[in-house]
Amino acid sequence: MQSFLNTRSLRGEPDLLASTKVANGWLRDISGESAPRIRPADLAPLRDLRAALQQAIQTGWENTSSLQEMLQSLRWSMAIVGRRLLLTPASESWEAIAEFLLVELFTAQELGICDRLKACRNPPCSIAFYDSSKNQSRVWHNTTTCGNLINVRAARLRRREAGVEPAGTERVGSSTVLQRISKPHTSNP
Repeated sequence: MQSFLNTRSLRGEPDLLASTKVANGWLRDISGESAPRIRPADLAPLRDLRAALQQAIQTGWENTSSLQEMLQSLRWSMAIVGRRLLLTPASESWEAIAEFLLVELFTAQELGICDRLKACRNPPCSIAFYDSSKNQSRVWHNTTTCGNLINVRAARLRRREAGVEPAGTERVGSSTVLQRISKPHTSNP
């Protein structure tokens, strides 16, 4: 699921669902040679499914209307093979990939780990990630890049709103100028 959500164009990388050649390469990389083939007509519904899932995850499953519409359009059947109950798509189109993804999501939900799949809270980023923290409190896919950037911006905004400037700065009109703080050099005899 995480890999599927991250097929979007992120950080200058191309959208992996933009062409059948690239999409099939991605699918083979994660599923092996037995993966179903993505056809040109499958690309738009897969991008719609990705957007609906991304929206659901970003909103904490509060906004699922698009995903609900897509689920209602899918045609599946159930079968018992051996001692296993299988959900199978009615066609070999994009629905086969949707079936796999949604079964994975259902399994994660049943195991209580579905809430660990999150989207980075840095809006331009929004990379999907698995929150492996003990208390499920991560909000950034990478604290060093996205987390630090957002936290520094928030701290600067709070200081500006409070009228407080960081140490080593001087207010000149409406702009803030950093002052070079230098200590006199002393040498030990």
